[in-house]
Amino acid sequence: MNDLPIIWFDRALDDSMMKLVEGRWNPSWPKGDDPLDGIKQADGAVVGASIVYNREVFSVSPNLRVLSRAGIGFDNVNLEDATEFGIAACNTPDGPTISTAEHALALIFAITKGLKQSEGRLHRQEGNYSASHHSLELNGASLTLIGLGRIASRVATVALAAGMTVTAYDPFESNEKFEQLGVRRASTLVEAVREAQVVSIHAPLTDQTHHLISAELLDQMTDGVFIVNTARGGLVDDSALIDALTSGKVQAAGLDVTDPEPLPQGHPLLQHDNILVTPHVASATSEGRKRIFTMAIDQVLTGLSGSKPSNILNPEVWPGRSSMQTVT
Repeated sequence: MNDLPIIWFDRALDDSMMKLVEGRWNPSWPKGDDPLDGIKQADGAVVGASIVYNREVFSVSPNLRVLSRAGIGFDNVNLEDATEFGIAACNTPDGPTISTAEHALALIFAITKGLKQSEGRLHRQEGNYSASHHSLELNGASLTLIGLGRIASRVATVALAAGMTVTAYDPFESNEKFEQLGVRRASTLVEAVREAQVVSIHAPLTDQTHHLISAELLDQMTDGVFIVNTARGGLVDDSALIDALTSGKVQAAGLDVTDPEPLPQGHPLLQHDNILVTPHVASATSEGRKRIFTMAIDQVLTGLSGSKPSNILNPEVWPGRSSMQTVT
């Protein structure tokens, strides 16, 4: 066992994940209050979004050769620093697709049908329920997707099957993809959102997209629009969203991602009856979790074996530290 590589996780593995070991590696994770406890001995790491991985972390990880982000987003991994330290950084872009798309659709259905508000009226025994219930029929309604990657494409397919018309803004995807999916292409972000009844966000978080959903963009949307975000909390200006919800510009919002995460008790986003918030659990189905961690572990083991991982984010680093030692 001592000859096996040590793969460090930023949280303890449950029994279902432990079954993936199969004698191929030794798992490790923090045992105390130090969130980086154990990373010093790690050959590889499978990490989430809760810690920023930069030179401060890499400087205390002398054996670390491959780091795999369990999920699509990697905004908490500093690729320049990883490259400087010779560490191959990877992600698992296919892992969370199905579960996250389903969660986005669940939020779309929940907020457009007013499920949270209706349940609240029932708990309060207000009566006259049908007359006070105002929801959107999705057949014929317009959906705009900000981004048309893996997750958004799956959302589009289901939304179209439900009878919605779908528009997307994504300057990086091909016209062929839009045509294949049957999605209308918007040439600008403002054009994409201007007439939408529902807007679902699927963009990466970068310096350029931080607070992409701003007060100015919200002002361009139709009155009573519904907003869903399953991408990154930093894409939305929370203050602008709350103002828009208060004014009625936004009728309701469904958020699986927030800034900060998780939201503390008493946060303004938790005080609104017309905001449905889940704590970044969109990909956390049993199948989704298994798929993500299996892919992340495979990326690490591939790199440690001396082969270039398929989802390497900083290919210029290869073979990096792996040129000095390989694990068979």
